[in-house]
Amino acid sequence: MKKVRSVFIALPPQPPDSPYYELSRTWKVELYFANLVETQGMTLAEFREQGISPLDYNAFIFAGRQAVEHFFRLIREMRLEVSPESRFLCIGEAVAQHLFQYIPGSMRRRTYAQARSLDDLIPYMRKHAGLRYLYVGGGVAPLQFFEQAVQHRLQVSSVRVYHVRYLPLPEPLRRKRFSVLCFPSVTSVMAWKHLHPYYKQGQTAVLVFGQDTLRIAQAEGFEVTDYAPRGEISSLLGLLGQYLRRQSEHTSSRSKGEEKRSGD
Repeated sequence: MKKVRSVFIALPPQPPDSPYYELSRTWKVELYFANLVETQGMTLAEFREQGISPLDYNAFIFAGRQAVEHFFRLIREMRLEVSPESRFLCIGEAVAQHLFQYIPGSMRRRTYAQARSLDDLIPYMRKHAGLRYLYVGGGVAPLQFFEQAVQHRLQVSSVRVYHVRYLPLPEPLRRKRFSVLCFPSVTSVMAWKHLHPYYKQGQTAVLVFGQDTLRIAQAEGFEVTDYAPRGEISSLLGLLGQYLRRQSEHTSSRSKGEEKRSGD
């Protein structure tokens, strides 16, 4: 097992006070950040071409903050208001907190945010099988989620509210080999595979955030080393910190074992 020297994280460059840099100092590794995905909100005309009317639905599913932002922007542009009886299903508390900026307090109690993946929503949706659900997103469609919804005879449609464009790695990073790759989302995995169609993982560790990201990464041929959220690890930052600590402990114990053998 090689010592971790460099870590690539598929996020925009972080501010100097980011806790990621504390990991860098603590474990003496180089961190490299680059955003691999750019989103652009759809125009009202593009949205309408999909033939979806939000008012035909009484439950809305959001897997990310971008979906929330562009959905409510388009709602405003159409001069519509979702029913106060609508339910909102979010993947994680962070998305729910972002949603709360767009809905009044009286509607927040109708928000479900305990799911860690889209598949986790199915039991809740089955309890409310009479609702008409609209998955709001962009980019890669969560086919497995829709297949499960069909199996359980749930009424689920989808609509895209933004476009996804993959961004190339900055020139200084294109030929660099990393000890660890960190993917925070499904789109970051897809972007990497799009940019590196013949990529061979070798001994590079792969850390991912989200069960949907895990599933897509494995489907794309990655051997995923670990993932979050699970147990007490609730973020990509926490996952990376745990991984670096374990690697350091392993390297230290191996070095001590080698020293003992050489002494004998």
